Order: sequence, then structure tokens, then C-alpha cells
Amino acid sequence: MQEVIIMDELLVTNNLTKKYKHQAAVNNVSINVRRGEIYGLVGKNGAGKTTLLKMIGGLCKPTSGDITFMGYSGKERRKILSRIGLLIEAPSLYTGMTAYDNLKLKCICTGINKKGYIEEILETVGLCEARNKKVSQYSLGMKQRLGIAMALVGEPDLLLLDEPINGLDPQGIVEIRNTLLDLNKKKNITIIISSHILEE
Repeated sequence: MQEVIIMDELLVTNNLTKKYKHQAAVNNVSINVRRGEIYGLVGKNGAGKTTLLKMIGGLCKPTSGDITFMGYSGKERRKILSRIGLLIEAPSLYTGMTAYDNLKLKCICTGINKKGYIEEILETVGLCEARNKKVSQYSLGMKQRLGIAMALVGEPDLLLLDEPINGLDPQGIVEIRNTLLDLNKKKNITIIISSHILEE
């Protein structure tokens, strides 16, 4: 396993920029994210929130600027990208399978074979009772919670959530909010959430 550097600042971006042709999707963004905190990126649709999260998560390369995560930057940062859990846009789920089987597939892909591991994650996001129900029968809020569960496989230090409450009813919003607060308090996971809803 890759040795990581423990520091108070988990993530630092310096003048991070992403351009598509002549259009700047993200322009000179510098942020310092402290370990164990919850951060919100609030802005209207098209403001560049998703692009910023994708760059932090290693899904796209910045045009300029740099990212330091857990003390690693440049090409060295690739070694520890597995320490980041991602839920960008809609969760990628096999709807004809159960929640348990979706998580089992993710565990196989990441080499995790620990007894009771999947049950623990399902308990964390409040889906234990629905573990054997097909995802196609899930509400939108349940799918979002399963998406968060998928992002938690591997016990990440940083969780990136892009519009996790988008399209949810008030009850679903409360469930997601409580899930995130529990993750932050009980597991000390640092969370960055994007939203266009200022009230949230």
C-alpha cells in the first residue's frame, strides 16, 4: 500500500484552470481543504463546479495550475487517487442487480474481500433493509445513497459529491444530509459537495 503523508491540509489547488478551446470552464481556482471538514461549492449551473471536481478526482487534466492531495502533486498524485471517493453527476449503478451485488462488484474491482464489509457500508448509508431489493425498485434518494455507498468502497479520505441532492424531495434531502453528517463525524471523512441550491 502506498505510504501517505499526514497533514492538516488534505487538498490544495493553486490557480487551477480548465479551458475547452477558448472557453474557460474553471478559471484560476485556489482552495485549501482541511482534513475532517465539509466544504460546499455553490454556484449556478455551468459555473464549473463539476469540472473542478473532475480535475480533483483525476477524471480530467487541468489546462494549467496544480493540485496537491495528501502531500502529493503532479504525476505522483496518481498513486493515491484511490483515496478519493467520487459521485459525479448520476451514480453508475446496475439497476437489474441488488444494492449488495453492486457493492460486491466494486469490492471485487478494488481487491477488497473483508467479511462484513459490504454490510457495514450499507448500514452507514441506511440501506441494510433494502440490500436485496433490485436497484430498479429504488427511489431517487435511495439510488443517491447507494451511489455514496459505492464511493465509500476503499475507505477514502476525501469524498467528492456533485449535486447529491439534485431532484430529491424534502425527505430525500434530509436523508442525504444526515448520511453525510454521520460520515463526517463518525469516520472523519472530508467531503466536498457541489450544489446550485444556496439554501442547502
